[in-house]
Amino acid sequence: MSIRHIVLAAGAALALCGLATSAFASGTANATANASVTVLSPTTITKTQDLVFGTVIRPTTTNTTIAMDANGNVTATGGNGSIVSSTTSAAKFNITVQAATTYTLASTLTFAQSGLINVAPGAPVATTGAVGTIAAAGTQEIRYGGQFDVTPATTAQAYTGTLSVTVTYN
Repeated sequence: MSIRHIVLAAGAALALCGLATSAFASGTANATANASVTVLSPTTITKTQDLVFGTVIRPTTTNTTIAMDANGNVTATGGNGSIVSSTTSAAKFNITVQAATTYTLASTLTFAQSGLINVAPGAPVATTGAVGTIAAAGTQEIRYGGQFDVTPATTAQAYTGTLSVTVTYN
């Protein structure tokens, strides 16, 4: 066999391979995938009761911490400031969302007037179940207290503020 015949045979073999590859690569192929989505109702949070610390008497010597628990009980510790018998209430919120949903809370407590220091919301307390988990009913009541310090220099006046609560799905 001559070189010429070998080259022709190799060229013919390559041409046949090219045709075979083209034959295998032609046509179309399809595949499908399932699709799904879960739509949840929007979270709502509704205030049902305001945070009311009542009336306190500022200290004359050292700072007094005024604290309210989630049940509306107010105490004064440190210094010689005191609580005056008055109406108090913990803040209450109803969170409504899809049943069996988990969430997180963020909260801030601020007063418009200066003079109260170390202002902070209390830890949230759920009246049923655990904070952060909505039971089968789809609604949970959350209560908040808070705290602040009154100093001998705190101005005697009415203080107003805001307890802001944000709910986020997990």
